[in-house]
Amino acid sequence: MKTIGYAVIGWGFMGRTHAQSARNVPLYYKGLDFRPELRMVCSRRRESVEEAQAAFGFPETSLDWREVLAREDIDAVSICTPNDLHEEIAIAALRAGKHVYLDKPVAADYPSARRIALAAREAQGLHQVVFNDRFFPSTLRAKEICEAGLLGEITQFTCRYLHSGSVDPNRPAGWKQLAGGGVLNDLAVHALDLVTWMIGWPESVFCACNRLYDARPLPGGGQALGEDIAEDHAVMTLRLPSGAIGTVEASKIATGANDEMLLEIYGTKGAIRWNLMEPDWLWFYDNTLPDAVYGGMKGFTRIECVARYGAPGGSFLPSKNAIGWDRAHTHCMYSFLEKIAHGGTPEPSIFHGTKLQKLIDTAKNSAAAGAPMFFDASDPF
Repeated sequence: MKTIGYAVIGWGFMGRTHAQSARNVPLYYKGLDFRPELRMVCSRRRESVEEAQAAFGFPETSLDWREVLAREDIDAVSICTPNDLHEEIAIAALRAGKHVYLDKPVAADYPSARRIALAAREAQGLHQVVFNDRFFPSTLRAKEICEAGLLGEITQFTCRYLHSGSVDPNRPAGWKQLAGGGVLNDLAVHALDLVTWMIGWPESVFCACNRLYDARPLPGGGQALGEDIAEDHAVMTLRLPSGAIGTVEASKIATGANDEMLLEIYGTKGAIRWNLMEPDWLWFYDNTLPDAVYGGMKGFTRIECVARYGAPGGSFLPSKNAIGWDRAHTHCMYSFLEKIAHGGTPEPSIFHGTKLQKLIDTAKNSAAAGAPMFFDASDPF
């Protein structure tokens, strides 16, 4: 049995998610010849590491991430810090030979992400960016349909990721609402990942952004003002090299939305529809079926993907059971650990995440200029 010594750097919502995902892997995947062992947690706040230790049983804690990277018994690290802290930690971890599981986005901006990618290119350890929405059976099935050419030539597409958490003007602003955060880095990056993974990279982007309030309270008192506040809403028009046009929207001011991502891709032979709030199902329209009296078999088919992972997944919980957001995170983590144990290249990699960061920066430049921008997806790192 290969044991993978694991550490989590940064203990907020995502730190807890990564730790839970790692702990769940042996439970959900039977007969593994490897297992992760949670050995250390690191945060800047003592109360945070004490909470993590009490909740997850980490045997050791640290207030300095450098101590984590110096440990020979730590093979892999999750980096769950705010975006603008990713670069220093990720580069140091890669240079220390650790396997790096980096929460999205890669960094706060493209230049920072590119420096991480350059370090990843020289690293001996493996690396993966956490785009968990790829790892539902329903999105994996959608990818299969796209790769099989069942949609034909893409004619149009849309992906909308909607939250409502920033509607309240009195809610204290965290780092995601301040400069370096914003809805493009926080939500749009997930939508762009699904779109580019399934149908490829755009050649141009035209973006508009909105900030609902010019002042927001800070957790410790005072207010963030003006340009210190990031965008709450962004809408992009993307043009594929084929000429097909689609839209990507991300909002934290969509009143009534919880965690709603809606993906639609239309082609000459078929179409797919998917909703993150209903991840058990993928809708597929086969346009090659003949018309018939009373409709025949024409129409969208609801594919019951539920929790039907391939072996060694899919046995616990039973594959017919409803799936949840956390289960996709566990499969994302499993995919990373399996490559550590057996070799191979984890996906999505830091290189892919860096290209997404470049696309986001291009969208920001487009919004600032009020004009479409060319996007070069072939630019090497």
